[in-house]
Amino acid sequence: MGLPLRRRGLATLAMLLVVLAACATPPPGHVEGAVRYDSVGELVASADAVVVGRVLETSRGRVLDQEDVVYTMMNARVAVEQVWAGQMPAAAFTIERFGWEEVARRPGWRGWFDFGGERAWQIEGDLRIEEDDRGVFFLARDQRPPGWYVLGLEGVFLIDGPEVVDTDRSDPLVRTVEPMTVAQLQGAVADAAAAVRRGELKPKRPSGG
Repeated sequence: MGLPLRRRGLATLAMLLVVLAACATPPPGHVEGAVRYDSVGELVASADAVVVGRVLETSRGRVLDQEDVVYTMMNARVAVEQVWAGQMPAAAFTIERFGWEEVARRPGWRGWFDFGGERAWQIEGDLRIEEDDRGVFFLARDQRPPGWYVLGLEGVFLIDGPEVVDTDRSDPLVRTVEPMTVAQLQGAVADAAAAVRRGELKPKRPSGG
């Protein structure tokens, strides 16, 4: 399952550049041009690991200074509870999520006037996770720290007991998955993983990849 690391790194960088360009306007931002997954099968085929995990903690990560706006990434440390597909060599992993944004009022700044200071970095369709959240994570390896990333905006689903949580996201795949039970989602992942082993499913590649 999954794409070569170098190609993945380029795809991740391209997605981040697209997101930053979109966020030059007031939130909520909108991600255009990123890989969009249309089925659980596409997610599984593109992932290096599909795991159930609990968010242990969140913290402030990298700072992305875009002149008029300063973005701060969120690092989320997740404990692995189950591995549904692929391989996860550690008991916990860290992923980057969209964190916070703050207008930088430098001399001569002429932008949107923001009275609120720093605020959540909102990306349309993104799921903001918090400490103690449990979820199903579709993950790909990355050569750069922190070493893993979630596949697209569709690559994480919160769970509560036997149910997948309805997060009100409008993405078609999310709307298909969130009415499922956890057992149904696990079954869909298992079926897709078997199809990958038979060669019937291939990773979904970025446009032009």
